[in-house]
Amino acid sequence: MARKTGGVLTLATLLLVLGAMLLGCGPKPPCEGVYVTEVQAAQDEFDAATAELEDVRAARADLEAEVAAARSEISELESQPAALEARLNELKKGSGR
Repeated sequence: MARKTGGVLTLATLLLVLGAMLLGCGPKPPCEGVYVTEVQAAQDEFDAATAELEDVRAARADLEAEVAAARSEISELESQPAALEARLNELKKGSGR
């Protein structure tokens, strides 16, 4: 009889172990304190802010390039009046004035 009881206990233990393996550990417990949706919302806000920051940096770089081009054009135009004035004087001499 002891042999039959040992076999039943072994079979029950084996079934219990196999059942636990098939079922897994059960559902994941809920997070305490912070809801997952709040964390996801914060991550989404961070991603949006990062994207906006990159857009602003790109726009700033474009504006700085435009300012540099405008400054070089201004310096080029500032150097032209003297050359244009000399040419005007040469033309005036040639016309007999």
